[in-house]
Amino acid sequence: MATPVKILIAILIMLCVGKGNCQCSPQDIEIVQSQTGAIVQQKPEWKVTINKKCDCTIENVNLVCPGFQTIEPIDPSVLQIQGDKCLLKGGQAITQAISFSYAWDDSYSFKIDPNFTVACS
Repeated sequence: MATPVKILIAILIMLCVGKGNCQCSPQDIEIVQSQTGAIVQQKPEWKVTINKKCDCTIENVNLVCPGFQTIEPIDPSVLQIQGDKCLLKGGQAITQAISFSYAWDDSYSFKIDPNFTVACS
Protein backbone atom coordinates (compact mmCIF):
# COMPACT_ATOMS: atom_id res chain seq x y z
CA MET A 1 0.00 0.00 0.00
CA ALA A 2 2.89 2.37 0.70
CA THR A 3 4.28 1.98 -2.82
CA PRO A 4 1.18 3.41 -4.62
CA VAL A 5 1.19 6.37 -2.24
CA LYS A 6 4.89 7.02 -2.93
CA ILE A 7 4.25 6.81 -6.68
CA LEU A 8 1.34 9.24 -6.39
CA ILE A 9 3.45 11.68 -4.39
CA ALA A 10 6.29 11.41 -6.92
CA ILE A 11 3.87 12.14 -9.79
CA LEU A 12 2.44 15.16 -7.99
CA ILE A 13 5.92 16.52 -7.30
CA MET A 14 6.91 16.10 -10.96
CA LEU A 15 3.76 17.90 -12.09
CA CYS A 16 4.47 20.82 -9.79
CA VAL A 17 8.13 21.01 -10.80
CA GLY A 18 7.22 20.77 -14.49
CA LYS A 19 4.86 23.72 -14.22
CA GLY A 20 7.48 25.79 -12.42
CA ASN A 21 9.94 25.55 -15.32
CA CYS A 22 7.99 27.98 -17.44
CA GLN A 23 10.10 31.07 -18.11
CA CYS A 24 9.63 33.94 -20.50
CA SER A 25 11.67 37.15 -20.58
CA PRO A 26 11.30 40.30 -22.70
CA GLN A 27 14.00 38.86 -24.97
CA ASP A 28 11.61 35.99 -25.74
CA ILE A 29 9.07 38.40 -27.20
CA GLU A 30 9.75 39.53 -30.75
CA ILE A 31 8.30 42.70 -32.27
CA VAL A 32 8.30 42.72 -36.08
CA GLN A 33 7.16 45.75 -38.00
CA SER A 34 6.77 46.40 -41.72
CA GLN A 35 4.95 48.66 -44.12
CA THR A 36 1.77 47.16 -45.56
CA GLY A 37 1.87 49.24 -48.74
CA ALA A 38 -1.43 50.93 -47.85
CA ILE A 39 -1.69 54.70 -47.46
CA VAL A 40 -4.10 56.16 -44.89
CA GLN A 41 -4.65 59.93 -45.14
CA GLN A 42 -1.29 60.36 -46.91
CA LYS A 43 0.54 58.34 -44.28
CA PRO A 44 2.01 54.84 -44.71
CA GLU A 45 0.38 52.01 -42.82
CA TRP A 46 2.57 49.84 -40.60
CA LYS A 47 1.78 46.32 -39.39
CA VAL A 48 3.14 45.27 -36.01
CA THR A 49 3.30 41.61 -35.01
CA ILE A 50 4.22 40.57 -31.48
CA ASN A 51 5.34 36.95 -31.29
CA LYS A 52 6.45 35.14 -28.17
CA LYS A 53 9.25 32.63 -28.59
CA CYS A 54 8.66 30.87 -25.27
CA ASP A 55 6.12 28.15 -24.48
CA CYS A 56 4.54 30.05 -21.62
CA THR A 57 1.31 31.98 -21.64
CA ILE A 58 1.94 35.65 -20.88
CA GLU A 59 -0.54 38.16 -19.47
CA ASN A 60 -0.69 41.87 -18.70
CA VAL A 61 1.72 42.64 -21.55
CA ASN A 62 2.43 46.31 -22.20
CA LEU A 63 4.43 47.96 -24.92
CA VAL A 64 6.43 51.00 -23.86
CA CYS A 65 5.04 53.63 -26.24
CA PRO A 66 5.52 57.26 -25.10
CA GLY A 67 4.56 59.65 -27.89
CA PHE A 68 3.05 56.92 -30.08
CA GLN A 69 0.60 58.35 -32.61
CA THR A 70 -1.65 56.97 -35.30
CA ILE A 71 -4.36 58.39 -37.51
CA GLU A 72 -5.77 54.92 -38.08
CA PRO A 73 -8.01 53.59 -35.30
CA ILE A 74 -6.70 50.48 -33.54
CA ASP A 75 -9.13 47.90 -32.19
CA PRO A 76 -9.04 48.43 -28.39
CA SER A 77 -9.44 44.68 -27.84
CA VAL A 78 -5.98 44.36 -29.42
CA LEU A 79 -4.18 47.51 -28.21
CA GLN A 80 -5.17 50.14 -25.64
CA ILE A 81 -3.05 53.28 -25.51
CA GLN A 82 -2.72 54.28 -21.85
CA GLY A 83 -0.32 57.20 -21.57
CA ASP A 84 3.25 55.97 -22.06
CA LYS A 85 2.16 52.32 -22.21
CA CYS A 86 0.08 50.35 -24.67
CA LEU A 87 -1.74 47.33 -23.22
CA LEU A 88 -2.05 44.26 -25.45
CA LYS A 89 -5.36 42.35 -25.50
CA GLY A 90 -6.69 44.19 -22.47
CA GLY A 91 -4.17 42.33 -20.30
CA GLN A 92 -5.62 38.95 -21.26
CA ALA A 93 -3.47 35.90 -21.94
CA ILE A 94 -1.35 35.89 -25.07
CA THR A 95 -0.82 32.37 -26.34
CA GLN A 96 0.06 33.13 -29.96
CA ALA A 97 1.16 36.01 -32.19
CA ILE A 98 -0.89 39.19 -32.06
CA SER A 99 -0.96 41.90 -34.74
CA PHE A 100 -2.25 45.42 -35.23
CA SER A 101 -1.81 48.14 -37.82
CA TYR A 102 -1.33 51.88 -37.48
CA ALA A 103 -0.67 54.78 -39.85
CA TRP A 104 1.96 57.44 -39.26
CA ASP A 105 4.84 59.06 -41.14
CA ASP A 106 7.51 56.84 -39.59
CA SER A 107 7.51 53.49 -37.85
CA TYR A 108 7.45 53.62 -34.06
CA SER A 109 10.09 51.76 -32.05
CA PHE A 110 7.96 49.71 -29.65
CA LYS A 111 9.61 47.99 -26.69
CA ILE A 112 8.22 45.33 -24.33
CA ASP A 113 7.62 46.45 -20.76
CA PRO A 114 9.38 43.75 -18.69
CA ASN A 115 6.65 43.79 -16.03
CA PHE A 116 4.35 41.20 -17.58
CA THR A 117 2.95 38.07 -15.94
CA VAL A 118 4.09 34.58 -16.90
CA ALA A 119 1.22 32.14 -16.43
CA CYS A 120 2.46 28.58 -16.28
CA SER A 121 -0.15 26.09 -17.38
